[in-house]
This record gives sequence, structure tokens and C-alpha cells, in this order.
Amino acid sequence: MTDSGKMKFPLALLLAAVLFLFPAPLPAEASTARVPVLFLGDLHSQLLPVSLKANKTTVLFGGLVNGASLLARERSAEPSALVLQGGDAVSGIMWLHFAGEPEFSALETAGVQAFLLGNHEFNYGPDHLKKGLGRTSMAALASNLYFDDPDLAERVSRCVILESGKVKVGVFGIASPNLFAQASPGPGVHLNRNIRTMSLRMAGELREKGAEVVIALSRLSREENKHLAESVEGIHAILGGSSHEESPEPLFVRGPNGWETLLAESGAYGAFVGKLTLDVRNGRISRQGTTWSLLRVTPEAGSHQEVERIARTFEERLNETLISTVGIFENYADGRALTVRSGESPLGNFITDALRWRFRTDIGMINGGGVRGDRIFPAGNVSWKTLLEILPYNNPIHIVTLKGSQIRQILELSAGALKGGPDDHYDPNNRPHTGAFLQLSGLRVEYSLRGIPSLVDTTGRLLRWGNRLRSVAVLSGEEWVPLEDGREYTVAVNSWTAGGGDRLFVFAEGTAEKTDIRDIDTVAEYLMSRKNTRVRFQRDGRITITDS
Repeated sequence: MTDSGKMKFPLALLLAAVLFLFPAPLPAEASTARVPVLFLGDLHSQLLPVSLKANKTTVLFGGLVNGASLLARERSAEPSALVLQGGDAVSGIMWLHFAGEPEFSALETAGVQAFLLGNHEFNYGPDHLKKGLGRTSMAALASNLYFDDPDLAERVSRCVILESGKVKVGVFGIASPNLFAQASPGPGVHLNRNIRTMSLRMAGELREKGAEVVIALSRLSREENKHLAESVEGIHAILGGSSHEESPEPLFVRGPNGWETLLAESGAYGAFVGKLTLDVRNGRISRQGTTWSLLRVTPEAGSHQEVERIARTFEERLNETLISTVGIFENYADGRALTVRSGESPLGNFITDALRWRFRTDIGMINGGGVRGDRIFPAGNVSWKTLLEILPYNNPIHIVTLKGSQIRQILELSAGALKGGPDDHYDPNNRPHTGAFLQLSGLRVEYSLRGIPSLVDTTGRLLRWGNRLRSVAVLSGEEWVPLEDGREYTVAVNSWTAGGGDRLFVFAEGTAEKTDIRDIDTVAEYLMSRKNTRVRFQRDGRITITDS
């Protein structure tokens, strides 16, 4: 104590206290900044153009080969443009087998300076991600993720300062709060779910580092992006999200103290490049000078020679990979349409078990029409080509939350797709198609063909409910318990069925969480996770059909 009885504070502590109470100021009055940004959404390893048949005509769009050419043209006209990518740059077989070498090399060649870690980057665990990140010098961002692995902790940045001309631009990244439900980050990856507090901290930290403009790359949903913008001051633009849809027009959201934040997305598969010009005056966005547009990526944009070389090289290697062994079938797999659409199918059991295992849901389902090949697949080594024959649609999986009463209705519709029973004159114009019959995991059901089938017309309008479903139980731990009508259950199902396809309209009444993980990747991952990568197909009584 001094003579006056007051403790002396060290100057450094006093200064720190002042800085805490008065955060770094926004840029001075009358300051102006113009920042051009080129933004790529979810690429999903799509280096070559997407081929789509429309009215018997093949249409090519998207892909980084043409997208990189478009980026080069835009940067030639605007050399100060930043190039950013919003996560899920990688996906599927390409990512699994080559650990990011083609995608990250191509993105870096295309001029991308910083990218966000999405969900797919974690599909095969942190070691796989670390291997991929070791192949690029692009800034990898995730401000709300923390890693036990010191190499990953050092390689993944919370934020980065980029320069657009003489303007310093701060960029940070928001990983999805649903990361652990949609990917496999492992126990050594930790997620901060307090997005608002983290974003406030990042905006303040970037201003302290001299950033005049702050951009967030986001894997949040559109509603979550909007809510964040309404609650946080200091972010000029939030780019990207989990919708996989493009924004034809930007959305300006008003936040605290009249602050405005621009929200925009550029879709998936490189179909568009988002072109943003941020006009910042006195620290805030000027709507008058700020623009957003979507540049469509087509072959007319031309091909980037080096990106095309990378793409063609790895496409050839991938074709060789498709004949490589994924696992072993210990006995034959019956993929005939008659089998998967008329009762319990051992192959259907394996596929739906994979869905329930991968997404940690209560139930897994697949429509019989989603299992193809229509033949018996012999025992022995199984290649990616075989899996593609079984699941050719490459459907993403959605997690749908439904009440028990809705699941009963779905099962009743599924039973309505079965042919047979007294006086059953199957008419495809008023019945669910045979491909609507559902293979199941996590449920045990009994159907009776003596009951009347549900009728649904070609528009999806219910004509009558049937009564073929006799009993249904759900797996709870190791026990089978009755399905509770008022309780909510999660169901992993492909996107087609989740949207009410095959006249299974009740699915569309549930709450769906979209994932980008494809059915074939799920089944391959499940097969490779099993002991010695082997599977024996068998029935276990989960679907019983009687005539009584």
C-alpha cells in the first residue's frame, strides 16, 4: 500500500483495461474502401463440368475447369479482386482416394486465397484432412474449431488479413454447428457453438489488426446467417451457407446500431461465381455502391489449361480406382428389383444399417426403387464400380425428424406399394409405385396383405388410408420397444424420398436437415469400417409380410 492507501496498477494492465472497455474503433470519418470479391461456393470436387440431360440435349455447366477461366478473366479486369471459397471444396471418391491433391491444387491454381473448412473436409477424419492441407498454401479458416493435433491447430487459422489494392480485408470462417452430425471430425476436434460471441470477437480482433473491411465465410443456414447479422455489429458481408443454393440478389440485414451486413451465396458444383463489390464508407456498407451478381459458369467461359490438366490427370486415375476393391461380399447380394421391392432384403438391410450408423439416427430407410442393378451380385471382392451399379443416383442423404404417428403413415404408404392380397387389383395410377416400398433399419414391422392398401393418385393426393400395417417396434439400445405416436424420431433417407418422392408425401411434412453426404459414400464407408471390410448379407426378421 502507498501512503494514500491505494494500490498502484501497472501501466500495461491499465492500458489493457482501457482497450477492453473501448474496442478498436471503426475506420475514421470520411474513409472509403472499395473491395471486389470473387466467391466460389460448394465445389464438391467438381473439377470437370457437370453433364446434365435436358430434353434429349446434353447440357454442360459448372466445374472448376471453366470456373477458373472465368476467374482469370475477371481478375485480369480487376487485379485487386480477392478470391474466396466457402467450404465443402472436396467430396466423395475423389477426396477419399487423393486426399485433396487435385482439388486444392486446382483451387490454388485458380487463384483462391482463403477457404473455409466445411463438412466434407472432415468426412474421413482429421488425419485425412491434415494430409490434404499439407498439399496447399491457401489459408484454411475455421474460427470456431479447436484441434488437439498441434499440426492441425497450426495449419488452420481463425482469421486472415488479405489486401485488396491498399485496403486490408479481414476474413474469418464459421464452421457448421451440425458438423458432428454430418461428418466425422473425431474426438480431437472441438466446436464452439456460441457463434455470436465468437463472431464479435473475430470482428474486433480483425479491426485491431488494421482491417477496414470484415468478411465472414459461413456454413450456417440462411436463417442462422440472418440471425447472426441481426445480432452482430462489425461484419460487412457473410458469404456462403449450407443451403447449396445461389442468391440472385443480395440480402442486406440491419443489425445493432443501424449496422448493415450483406448476405449472399453462389450455390454448388461451381455452377456460378459470385461477384461482389463492397463499397464501404466511414466504416459501413454503402448500398448505393455495393453490388452482387452471379456469373454463370459454362464451357463458353473457356478452359483453364493448367486446371484442366490437373482435372484430366486425376479423372484418369479415378477411373482406375473405380475397379479397385472397397470390400468383400461373403455371400451373394440379391439386387433384383423383385427382391428389394417386395419384402425384407438382405442388401436393403445392409444399406439402411449403413445410413443409421453413419448419421446416428433412430431409423434408416431407402426406397426399393433407389436400389438398382436388378441382378444378383456375386460373392467376392467389391469395387466402387459395383457400388455405383447398386446406388447409381449418388443421392445426398437428409435427416428427417418425424413423429411416430407420421412414421406409421409412411409405413402404411410403403405397404400400399406391395402387390398381392385378396381382390388386390394393383393400379399404378392410384397406388404408391412398387419402388416406394421401403427397406428399413431400426424398425421391426409386420404387414398383412389382407388389409386394404393406401391409395394415392398421380398428383400425390391421398385417396384413402390403408390398414396393412399390423405392428411396428423401434430399436432402443438393445431392446425393441413400441413406436410412440407422440415422440419424435430421426430418419436418415435419400433426398428423393425426403422430398416426398414415390408419393411418400408424409416425409415432406417432417423437418429435414440436408447433408451433402451421398448414399454411395455412406455405404462404402460402412463397408470399409467393418472387420476385414467384409459383409455377410442376411435377413433378421425386421420386415414380416403375412396373408393373415
